[in-house]
Amino acid sequence: MIIANRLVLFLMVILTNYVCQQLAPLVGKKMPNVTTRVCYLASVIGAAYFISGTLFFAVMHVQLVYGNVVVTNLVTAALIALIVTGGVLAIVPGKKRYLTDHLIKTTFICVPILTLATVTQFPYHQYMLHLATAAGMYLLFAFALSGVRTRVEIAAIPKLLQGLPLDIVTLFLFYLSFSFLNGVFFNYLF
Repeated sequence: MIIANRLVLFLMVILTNYVCQQLAPLVGKKMPNVTTRVCYLASVIGAAYFISGTLFFAVMHVQLVYGNVVVTNLVTAALIALIVTGGVLAIVPGKKRYLTDHLIKTTFICVPILTLATVTQFPYHQYMLHLATAAGMYLLFAFALSGVRTRVEIAAIPKLLQGLPLDIVTLFLFYLSFSFLNGVFFNYLF
């Protein structure tokens, strides 16, 4: 993945966290906390993203190529992502407890954007490895950022760094801390 694809992945992680942050439970109500919602939503998005990427790879492997390949690959990936997202949301357990209308809409936004930004760019010879890495990176970063955000709420942080700037810096620090895996698995740095 190039840096633009990683930025899209980071923005989807931030979107996932921000949408769940807006649904913080009120005191005395029996609702899931923010971290639980983030983990649930990220798991649903990650599963739909991985399944849609795998189906896109299967379509490309069978060579069902039509028209202008650059355009039709994007259209095919988006259609597969939307269909898979609807299917995953239909069968996922516990959706009445954890998902609201806003979170369902977020899922229908995140999965196609992640799919369009990444799966059409993966090299064909190592496609599944790149897909598993990207889906795992999304899940890991979403879970970790959720935990960091709960700790940041109680910390004394300057106004200039609160919110989005701190989240982006945190995600890049996560990425740098895990970037050695690129050298181990893909033979390149960053």
